[in-house]
Amino acid sequence: MDQFQRPYLLLLMFPILILYFYQWKQNPYGPIFFIKSDRFQKLNSTLGIQFRRILYSFTEFLVYLSMVFLVVAAAGPGSKYKLSPDSTKGVDIMIALDISGSMVNSYDFLPRNRLSVSKDLLREFIKKRLYDRIGIVVFAGAAYLQSPLSSDRFALDELIAGTSSEDIEEQGTAVGDALVLSSYRLKNSEAKSKVIILLTDGVSNTGKLDPDTAAYTSKTMGIKVYCIGIGKEEGQYEINYESLQKISSNTNGKFFRAESPEVLESVLNEIDQLEVVELPSKPLEIQETQFPVFVFFTFISLILYLLLKIYPLKEKI
Repeated sequence: MDQFQRPYLLLLMFPILILYFYQWKQNPYGPIFFIKSDRFQKLNSTLGIQFRRILYSFTEFLVYLSMVFLVVAAAGPGSKYKLSPDSTKGVDIMIALDISGSMVNSYDFLPRNRLSVSKDLLREFIKKRLYDRIGIVVFAGAAYLQSPLSSDRFALDELIAGTSSEDIEEQGTAVGDALVLSSYRLKNSEAKSKVIILLTDGVSNTGKLDPDTAAYTSKTMGIKVYCIGIGKEEGQYEINYESLQKISSNTNGKFFRAESPEVLESVLNEIDQLEVVELPSKPLEIQETQFPVFVFFTFISLILYLLLKIYPLKEKI
């Protein structure tokens, strides 16, 4: 239970509580509406009498408890759930993230390195893509699948946050391998749009496949590749922007240069705006009501009140 349809009705609890405490203060051992309190003054202080006094007090409490349950039921307690449309109708995105040594040892994003900036901005990007599936490939001298296509935003966020350059022992930048592995994970996708976001700061200098062949593979599968060259061109590590631009052009994607954290953020925002597919239906919002439970407790309280009230009245007070 996380919401009420008519929460203003809960204010009715205040007069009920005030009335109960007033009555309890006036006569804590008996109800003022149903049993005259002066009858109890004639009772001797035996153990049975004390028990009956407590029983009377509890009996009166059940009346107020049933009223509280009734107020809660009238307020419409329940829970709200949002069901997103079929995720295969949206966008499937594979993020290929370069985690080579140059992403950590660069000095053009001081006081932070390129990898930490990229991770934080990618995490924000993932949070925005509410109705898409996203997968993660990390690469350096080799490419490895970090996560298959998934809608679990929490798990994806944790994986990105925990990624470091120590995850891959092989040195270098295998852009072609990262593209092929990402394309393979999108091969059987039925999404309306299939996208690879390739984020790297270096020249492809190792791997089993060259970037051009890998880009051709992506194109034949109907996958667009958005290449992001991160870092300044005059930095200590070489960047081949022409190669990245060619990959994007051949796959009907787009190439971006991100020479600062602010530019990288705007680039990811632009990709977020470019890859928007109209969903077949709006997310469904389902409200689950729980008022029958409180109505049930109302009747249980009243029935218990009647049973307890009948028992003492059989005794002659």
